[in-house]
Amino acid sequence: MLYPQENLYRNLTKLDGMWRFFADREGNGEAKGLPGGLPKEARDIAVPASWNEQYSDLFHFHGKGWYERIFFAPLDWDSRPVWLRFGAVSGVCKVWVNETLVLEHTGNALPFEARIDNVLHFGQENRLIVLADSTLDPWSLPPASLEGRQEGRVGFASSYPNVTYDFFPYGGIQRSVWLYTAPANRIEDITVKTDVQGTAGIIRFTLKTTAICKGKVIASVGDQVCEVSLDGVEARGDLRIPDAKLWDIGQPNLYAVNFVLETDESKDCYRLDCGIRTVKVDGNRFLLNGKPVFFKGFGKHEDYSILGKGYNDAIVVKDFGLMRWIGANSFRTSHYPYDEQILSMADRHGVLVIGETPFVGLNERMYRPDILEKAKGVIAEMIARDKNHPSIVMWSLANEPNCESTEAEQFFKGMAETARSLDDTRPITYVAHLEPENNVGYPYYDVVCINKYYGWYVGAGLIDETLDEFKACMDRFYQKFGKPMIVTEFGADAIAGMHCDPPQMFSEEYQNEMVAKQFEAMCEKDYCIGAHVWAFADFKTCQSISRIIVNRKGVFTREREPKMVAHTLHRLWNEKN
Repeated sequence: MLYPQENLYRNLTKLDGMWRFFADREGNGEAKGLPGGLPKEARDIAVPASWNEQYSDLFHFHGKGWYERIFFAPLDWDSRPVWLRFGAVSGVCKVWVNETLVLEHTGNALPFEARIDNVLHFGQENRLIVLADSTLDPWSLPPASLEGRQEGRVGFASSYPNVTYDFFPYGGIQRSVWLYTAPANRIEDITVKTDVQGTAGIIRFTLKTTAICKGKVIASVGDQVCEVSLDGVEARGDLRIPDAKLWDIGQPNLYAVNFVLETDESKDCYRLDCGIRTVKVDGNRFLLNGKPVFFKGFGKHEDYSILGKGYNDAIVVKDFGLMRWIGANSFRTSHYPYDEQILSMADRHGVLVIGETPFVGLNERMYRPDILEKAKGVIAEMIARDKNHPSIVMWSLANEPNCESTEAEQFFKGMAETARSLDDTRPITYVAHLEPENNVGYPYYDVVCINKYYGWYVGAGLIDETLDEFKACMDRFYQKFGKPMIVTEFGADAIAGMHCDPPQMFSEEYQNEMVAKQFEAMCEKDYCIGAHVWAFADFKTCQSISRIIVNRKGVFTREREPKMVAHTLHRLWNEKN
């Protein structure tokens, strides 16, 4: 799905800002006619942002939230196709425009849209109603609540609210809402794949249109032009860039490719920033443009005080500045696809990204054919949205699943086959937390990623004593699967300002010493191709006896202030290039 864009043939307006909100605690809003307008007790709320931290009485509201926005449809948009697009809404979403149901979507972190010009009042005000149902569902992806506390993963079964993962289940309209116009027969989709031939860069494209038509497609970068005929809904071509500058870590060379669609009935155009680069797994190495890469960085969250998971430009700017200072070259979109603007920022800054699905907390009860089909659909949505970002160099299809049975093997094989069929240019992985023999999915994947917390959850308080166990664990994975490895999570909670001598758990000294020693241990292994500290910044979780308001494993606080370990990583990561 192409990101909204304004150009010669397209107009757009953003509907972000102040909306009205009503918490439907009885869950009967549709029956009471809320699609026609919210009741007088509705109150102001900001979009995009989660609802939970904007009002204290909504903090633990995980149900049906209703939003209302009155917007003006310009008169000069009349007789033009108009689309309504949501970047992401939590849970099950339904959308009405002028009391007509125009959209339904299930999911937490991917966009959806619909054409709505047939229900708009041009030159007048229009009423937009959104139902975001964030009810905790044991069969959603991720499985958000448990059917009985005894079914949960150890460590999460007794949390409040009772979920299968270690981050807060924020609700609401989390990303921007757009209204835009485009020609009726528009450029519906573009897929770009790049290659290198000598000193030339090749941009191979497939362009799809909304409807069957005859005409031509022109792709150009400066003086380089590729013109191909169109007879149907799809056109393919190669754009050759002599003496191409490759997209690389810290060298974000991007080519602005202009695509023009010309038919007898209409014209359309779209600009896509393309980075020419190659990625490949070769033995124990991950190669970017033929050169080995060592991933230095973090698992992160879209999380900030008051905003919850709501997107904010200033926070993104701050985070990328901190990653640049500390020497990070990569991050994982743990544990869901991030806002597209974050990926575009990574494109522009030369930062590697492991793009991850929202499949966290998968367990054996989930490995059924109907859930697999649902998972395949989400994988398809994610790849369709993010496939053209040069920063994304690998797909992660799950985080910390229980993956031990024959049913699990078939489930993970099915997900792998789906991802490869949709994108044959990137390696795939999933992130494990169990032992090698309990990960039956890895034979179908390219890179082994493990989350291990020796000295914290295993051998609490024992940094030196568990180092050999940590190394032995890494060796067991390599001996069984023979694939390159990234340690995608390791670390310790540290309360900013708490100091101990000798280092003790929850002190800055303990976190600092653990991360430094374990990072150096990873560097001893020639099959280890990366280290991602958990986590970039402290983030909100559900309440439990192991969480002091937030998860405090951040290298930075939730407010983005550095802890002691940040300065140590700045030294270590800038030494290891």
